[in-house]
Amino acid sequence: MNSYKSTLRKNMIALRDGATIDSLKEASKNIFNKVISTEAYKNSKVIFIFVSFGSEVYTHELITYSLKLGKRICVPKVVSKKEGMKAIEIKSLEELTPSNYGILEPEIKESNIIDERSIDLVIIPGVAFDKDGGRLGYGGGFYDRFLPMVRKESYKIAIAYSFQVIEKVPREENDFLVPCIITD
Repeated sequence: MNSYKSTLRKNMIALRDGATIDSLKEASKNIFNKVISTEAYKNSKVIFIFVSFGSEVYTHELITYSLKLGKRICVPKVVSKKEGMKAIEIKSLEELTPSNYGILEPEIKESNIIDERSIDLVIIPGVAFDKDGGRLGYGGGFYDRFLPMVRKESYKIAIAYSFQVIEKVPREENDFLVPCIITD
């Protein structure tokens, strides 16, 4: 199972990395427009959203747009493999600095940690998804541990390019199922 998962992960990332920048930008723009037109987005005051990296669906525009609308934005900060990740509120993308992996991250201060239970909408990344809500992440299990801490009634939306939705994603019992996937 794990070797299949890691092979699938590698192949899907290679597929994404192999797409043209223009096609990814166009697809990201379509996803942006779909997200902001959802009731989930419109009704949310506190949004937890990943900061896109590499060929992931581009989220910087959505973050900036949401901040301009006066929504509270929090982004993930990995504390450690053991402790998982925290939701950190940001007021602008300029507050983010590259981590060891080059992923833009916020600095943790006592004052900017957001209680997971106050989040109205979570925008979830992934490498591959299936129509049953299965999600293949990057292998750290951070979202599988984070999502159960968010209120059950909070909206949870994965965003992905249409080619990232495949027939079946390998699942384990502690994997969090994504209730909604928005693609281009």
